[in-house]
Amino acid sequence: MGTTLAFHSYKGGTGKKTLVTNLAATFAMMGKRVCLLDFDVYAPSLTMYFQHTPESHLNDFLAGEAEISDILVDVSSELGLNGKLFIGFSSPKKEDIHKIEINHDVKWQFDAFKKFLAAKKELISEYELDYLILDTSPGIRYWAINAIAAANLLFLMMKVSEMDMVGTKKMITEIYDSLIKYGSKYFIILNKISGASPLQEFQVNVNEQMIREIEERVGSEVIGAIPCFCDIQFSSHEVLYAIKQPKHQFSKCVLDIANKIEGKSKNSE
Repeated sequence: MGTTLAFHSYKGGTGKKTLVTNLAATFAMMGKRVCLLDFDVYAPSLTMYFQHTPESHLNDFLAGEAEISDILVDVSSELGLNGKLFIGFSSPKKEDIHKIEINHDVKWQFDAFKKFLAAKKELISEYELDYLILDTSPGIRYWAINAIAAANLLFLMMKVSEMDMVGTKKMITEIYDSLIKYGSKYFIILNKISGASPLQEFQVNVNEQMIREIEERVGSEVIGAIPCFCDIQFSSHEVLYAIKQPKHQFSKCVLDIANKIEGKSKNSE
């Protein structure tokens, strides 16, 4: 039975999308069968990473206008992956974003979520998935919360700033702690921290004492810490570094996180 992973953040700008896309590709390079669904329905951007314009989107499935299999794009061959990677894109059209956020009533939203829960079982079973990855919208919004509720393992992305720490702690207290009783587990992933030296070929030196202090303050285990790499931070276009530049320290950090998630996934079975 595959594991469902949800990636969330208190606010935008944490680098969540870059991590999630590269993590999905990393798992697939490891030979895993992976499906990545873009539940950031309010600001979808997976098309920029994978350069695809699908005929059907996640929005169409939620509206009952397409089957879950209709929206999946298999990018495994074109990326030269050892395993499988299926992508379910959300529509970036302004009218579709407006429709899913505003134009539907509570009953429609509830029925759409039930539809997704049924499709989740179908996906994991029929596609023999090792991982179903849900990329969520930042903050507390309907589809972000429901994606979180559907996951086995939850990962909060945050930067080391006062706003991120206070906001993340608040979400843990008000949302995540209530999910533990249903069997979910959550972890912190730090991004854009100091510690990468361009003078030493991006040698990474993570402050372990800082990590422990953040764990104590926020109240959750830090499963990964990624330094701020300027070439990624200020890149003019989105890149799957895990595939294009596997020797880059960012790619190595993502691989380390993938291995740790693999261990947590096995422990949760």
